[in-house]
Amino acid sequence: MASESGVRRVKALVAYDGTEFSGWQVQDGHLSVQGAIEKVLGTILNHQVRIVASGRTDKGVHALGQVFHFDTINPISLPDLMRGSNALLPRSVRIRRITEMDADFHARFSARYRQYRYFVTGRDLPIFNRYAYVFKRPLDLRAMQRASRLLLGEHDFASFGSPMRKGGSTVRFLKRCEIRHKGSFVVFIIEANAFLRLMVRNTVGALLKVGSGRLDEEGLRRLIEVPTPGSLTPIPPQGLFLWRVFY
Repeated sequence: MASESGVRRVKALVAYDGTEFSGWQVQDGHLSVQGAIEKVLGTILNHQVRIVASGRTDKGVHALGQVFHFDTINPISLPDLMRGSNALLPRSVRIRRITEMDADFHARFSARYRQYRYFVTGRDLPIFNRYAYVFKRPLDLRAMQRASRLLLGEHDFASFGSPMRKGGSTVRFLKRCEIRHKGSFVVFIIEANAFLRLMVRNTVGALLKVGSGRLDEEGLRRLIEVPTPGSLTPIPPQGLFLWRVFY
C-alpha cells in the first residue's frame, strides 16, 4: 500500500514487560519502550524512525496489545522486518504482528476503544509480585460488581485521573467495567474510548475500597458526580496491562 512517493505506513502489535522501563514514551536519560523499538527499527531500516502509539503507558505498566505505526521508504518485507526486530529487541519486548496500512491509518486517532486489564491477587508469591497487585484484605466480589455499574457511560472522571495535556477534558466514555474471579486472581477489565493518566489504577483502587468495605456505593457515586482531582491515590502499576486496542 505504498504511496506514490514510496512511503509505506506500517502498523505493529507489540507486547512488553514494563518492569524495567520508565514507561512507553521516550525520556532523556531513561530506558523507554518507544526508544528501544525506534532504535532497532532505525538500525534495520537505515533511517530515523519515529513511532506513534495508541497511547502511553506509565513506568512499570505492561502490554499485550499495544499498537503503533510508523512510516518508511525501505522496501524490506514485513516478515523480515518482524524477525529482524525481535532478534535485536530486548527479551522484554516482542513485536507480535506487522501489517501495511493505508496512509490515513493512525494508531492513536483511528482507535475506537482501549481495553486495560488489572490483576489483583491475595497470594504473595514472587512470580505474582511482578505482574499483579498483592492485596491481602478479603474482597466482596459482588459488591465491587454492583458498584462498577455506576462508572459506565459518559462521566467527568476528574476524581480518577488527569488529562495528558494541561487544561484538557476529563470527560470519558466508559464502555465496559467487568470484574472476574479467575483462579488466584481478581481481574478488572475496563474499556473506554480513551483514558486519563492514572485513570485505570485509580478506578480499580476505588473498587478495591468498595470490595474491602472502606468505601460504599454512595461514596463512589460522589466521586463521579462531584469530580475532585486528587481524591484517590493510585495503586501500584505492576498489575496493569494494556490488553487490546479496537479499531
